[in-house]
Amino acid sequence: MRWLERGLLLRGPSGSGKSDFVLRLLEAGAWLVADDLVQLRREGDLLMAQGPAPRGLLELRGLGIYRLAAMPRTRIHLCVRLGPAEHGPRLPESGSASICGLELPEVALDPSRPSAVARLRLLLWCGRTA
Repeated sequence: MRWLERGLLLRGPSGSGKSDFVLRLLEAGAWLVADDLVQLRREGDLLMAQGPAPRGLLELRGLGIYRLAAMPRTRIHLCVRLGPAEHGPRLPESGSASICGLELPEVALDPSRPSAVARLRLLLWCGRTA
């Protein structure tokens, strides 16, 4: 995904709500890069993502596969680990993910929360202070 000038790698197991969250991000102005399969490649200190051909396919469980306008590739700035909210500390430690030998910031997000898109927007616009 590319949203608010940032590349996002949405990660999570099957059934974690990735495609539904993608729909909400698309409605908020995001661009699809890839659905379930994404090709990641390190280019110097950057992690680049692109979808396999044919591009722009999005599977919606129970509805089928749809073709959407898609970006050919984007730089990944943030990993978003999707899954149900866990009862943990109110101020969790900052997380990171190692992909292709690069350390990228990673956040956990429950995509089923009504505020999930707003939480991600706040994170991208403002960053975290504590």
